[in-house]
Amino acid sequence: PAARSRREMLRLVVATAAIAALCPSADAFSAPPSVNLLRSSALRSSSLSPPLAAKSFRPSLGARRGFADVSMQLAASAAGTLGGSQAGVVDRIKAARNLEVKSYPAEEGFDSFTIGDAQGTLQAFEAAGKDNVAWCSSLNIAGSSQCLSSLTLWCGPLADVPHLCARTSVTDSSVDLFVDFRPRAYGAYETKGPDGGYGEPETREWFTWKGVRDENAERFFTPEAEAWAASIRSRGSPKPPATGDDALYRGPLTIDVSLPAGDESVALAAKACEEAASMWLGWMDTTEPLPAGMRVTSTYAYDTKMRAQMFGVMVGYYSALYGDQGRALAAADAGPLDEAYVGGAS
Repeated sequence: PAARSRREMLRLVVATAAIAALCPSADAFSAPPSVNLLRSSALRSSSLSPPLAAKSFRPSLGARRGFADVSMQLAASAAGTLGGSQAGVVDRIKAARNLEVKSYPAEEGFDSFTIGDAQGTLQAFEAAGKDNVAWCSSLNIAGSSQCLSSLTLWCGPLADVPHLCARTSVTDSSVDLFVDFRPRAYGAYETKGPDGGYGEPETREWFTWKGVRDENAERFFTPEAEAWAASIRSRGSPKPPATGDDALYRGPLTIDVSLPAGDESVALAAKACEEAASMWLGWMDTTEPLPAGMRVTSTYAYDTKMRAQMFGVMVGYYSALYGDQGRALAAADAGPLDEAYVGGAS
């Protein structure tokens, strides 16, 4: 009986020590006074080795809740920051280019909507004739763990100012920023090498592409604009390079990076989108209209293909975020492709 009593006591001490290691808080579980006394003895005992003590650490429930609160607070605050910034940008564009409201988002059920656990709004505009804005969409989605703000500006074919796509997505792990000024003619920008060059001429088309790049570099993609984009890229980690048609249509200023999760990155993204819109407005104000004829026609044809391609990219992007609703959201954000470029029709 004495030996059996000692064995039972030993089993109780071992079990209690294990429980104490896994649940170090005295309030994590309740036990009779005798067990609490044995637990105190076990914790004082040198038999609890340092490796076991290290492995037994885990954040308290309050700390784990704190980690979740950080991500929820970031998404919520980012939605307000990005949405407010983008609203200011849209107001400036409306005033400068005489934008008129389009009813298309409401017709598609996306003027004000619920998607997953998030709430969203989508506004769309256009400006016919000399104001030359074929489509402007402002999308904002705010959820508990993710928010998104996206601004799309498509020019009509009366001038060859690059289109602008600016988008920020915020989660608990990163702030993803995408800004791209899309050229209005193919310049083979995707062939740029590590040395910054585009290789040696091997075909007649190479000289045509070089002509497009040279003209864009003089009027839009200047050294100052290149430095602006590079300074923002340097703040984050680059996303994987674009592939397929997406790579063909991107411009040389493309910013596609993940920034560290935090308010500073949200502010940086908002400022980058504001500055990009200012650059676009400046180009719109100073760029001469294209001469009527083949140049307008070829610009329209290239834009039509690019806009359809961009819709395909956004279907994939939004579907990854919002599942089955992603395709319908992409269609509403892209606008009616068969009515593209009203700016060239007036």
